[in-house]
Amino acid sequence: MYLRIFTFLLGLWLTSVVSAGENVWHDSARNRSIPVKIYFPRSAEKAPVILFSHGIGASIESCTYLANAWAAHGFVCVFIQHPGSDENIWKGKVRILNEFKGALEQNWSSRTRAQDLHFVLNCLEQLVRSNQQFAARIDMNRIGVGGIDLGALASLLLAGQIPPDYGDSLYDSRIKAVLALSPPVRSMNISYQEIYQPVTIPTLFITGTKDDGIIGSTKAIHRRIPFDAMKQCQRYLITLDGGDHRIYGGRVLSFLGRNDEKFQSAIIRSSTCFWHAFLRNDPIAIRAMDNYNWESLVGVKAAIERQDSQSVLIGNGSSVDTAQPSLKTD
Repeated sequence: MYLRIFTFLLGLWLTSVVSAGENVWHDSARNRSIPVKIYFPRSAEKAPVILFSHGIGASIESCTYLANAWAAHGFVCVFIQHPGSDENIWKGKVRILNEFKGALEQNWSSRTRAQDLHFVLNCLEQLVRSNQQFAARIDMNRIGVGGIDLGALASLLLAGQIPPDYGDSLYDSRIKAVLALSPPVRSMNISYQEIYQPVTIPTLFITGTKDDGIIGSTKAIHRRIPFDAMKQCQRYLITLDGGDHRIYGGRVLSFLGRNDEKFQSAIIRSSTCFWHAFLRNDPIAIRAMDNYNWESLVGVKAAIERQDSQSVLIGNGSSVDTAQPSLKTD
C-alpha cells in the first residue's frame, strides 16, 4: 500500500501535454457573454469536470499551470472569465488601483460570478445532451469547482455558503467538491458558523502566512475563518509558510528572494490529490489526504490541518484556532 501511495504522489509531480479550446458562451437571460477555455486530457475516457473562477483583474489565462496539471491527470478543466471583474477593468487605464477598488465594490458579493458558474454548468449539460463527442468525454456526475479570492467565494456560494448580500441561495447540487484559494471573508450580521453551516461537501482551503488582501480588507489570519466555522463537511486547510496574495495566479516571480514557483507546485500537487480523492473516489488519494506525511505532497513548509463533522484531526503539529478573528466591516 505504501509503495502505491508513493507512486501516486510521485505522479502528482509529473504533467503531460493537453489540448485546450476557447469559446464565448452568451447568456441571453442576463445579456452577458462568458469567455471559457476548456482543457481536455489526452485520454478519451469520460472524465470528471473542474470549473475554475479567476481572481479579480485576471482572465481565462490565469492559473494555466493548474489547468494543464489537472487535465494531465485526467480532468476536464473549464476556466471561466467574468466580465466586470476581469482583466478589462484595468487594461489601458491610468489609475489601476482605483479601477480594482471600484470593481471590488461592484462585485464584492460574487453573486454574478456564481451565476456565471451556474450558466456554464448548464451549457455543459446541453453539450453533453446534444453532442455525442462531449457526452463521451465529460462526466456531469463528478463536478468540482474552485477559484481564487472572489472566485473562491463564488465557488463556496455554489457549495451552499450564505451569500454576503443575504439574497437567494446560489447552492448548486451538481457540485461535489470545492477548492478555495485565498477565500475572502466579510463581516456579516450573523455568526460565521451560520454562514458556512450549509456547506456539506469536501473542501480544500489553501492560503499563506502573508496572504493579506491587496485591495480588500481580508487579512491572512482571516483566510482560515471558513475552515474553522464549517461543521458539516470534510475539510482541509493548507497554510503555506511565506505565501502571499500574489502566489496563485501563475506568474513565476523570482526576484528579491521570491520563489513563487515552489508555492504553485505545492498547490498543483495538493489540489490534484484532492480532486482524485473526491471526484474520482480514488482510495490511494483518499489515503494520501488522510496521511500526515504531507511534506512529500506539498513540498514546502506549511501548516496542514484536517477537520470533519465527527472529529478533529491535525497534521504537522498545527493547532485549530476555533476563535473567530475580528474583521472590520468593509
